[in-house]
Amino acid sequence: MHIPKVSVVIPVYKVEQYLRRCVDSVLAQTLSDLEIILVDDGSPDHCPEICDEYASKHENIRVIHKPNGGLASARNAGMKVATGQYLFFLDSDDWLDADGLEQLYLCAEKYQVDFVRYRAIRSGWPGMEPHAACMVEPVRELHEGYYNRDTILKEVYPRLMATPQLTMGAVVGACGSLYRMDFLRQNDLIFYEEVKFSEDLVFSARVVRAARSFYFIDTPGVYHYFYNPNSISKSFRSGRWESCKGLIHACERDFGRDTEYDFSGQLHCLRWFC
Repeated sequence: MHIPKVSVVIPVYKVEQYLRRCVDSVLAQTLSDLEIILVDDGSPDHCPEICDEYASKHENIRVIHKPNGGLASARNAGMKVATGQYLFFLDSDDWLDADGLEQLYLCAEKYQVDFVRYRAIRSGWPGMEPHAACMVEPVRELHEGYYNRDTILKEVYPRLMATPQLTMGAVVGACGSLYRMDFLRQNDLIFYEEVKFSEDLVFSARVVRAARSFYFIDTPGVYHYFYNPNSISKSFRSGRWESCKGLIHACERDFGRDTEYDFSGQLHCLRWFC
């Protein structure tokens, strides 16, 4: 069976004004041999028709139509059918630089890491310069380069999920990495579907804990993180408190009795700011 270099999973829900820009940016990639998986998560607008239109014109695009289940559910559905050597998540209101996936793929192949992380670009954010680098709080910042298991334990574990400054951890955001597919599957790394908001916090923490190595590219590029005022992270959603409790419960279940590191302090901080 043919194995594409990268499977790109794009969850789709109520983004008809942005979807073509997103998919076109993947079709324009300089890296050839991509698989594009559009997951229509029960979108009530014209997104399902747009997805089917693209699939009818491009052999490397496949569409999953499913009842609405949230972002975690949509990503899991895409992961389940993905066949690529590597996996990349792209939100449907964002887009990629033309050479974005090629940069990540070549880095992953060169260093033979479990995932490659990078610094994205903010586009269209109020009060920010166009194409501003995605910076985070200083306590969360990573230095560019190769992280082996020892470095992960020393530099990332102390801020894996949360920091004493009440911020999220150093490696958060499913769209911020290119993942080796067999690494994800061997470690059963999927999203907890009961967590509807910040679902990638616990996913990212589990990824780092399982990883033997990763590489961080600090030069801004690859991914344009668009300011969409209607996105999950920038608008009110009912049920957010219940989901936050679900997130805390998931983190406590997975990390509360870890035998390699004491995460009790981070779990305490997580309860404060979630």
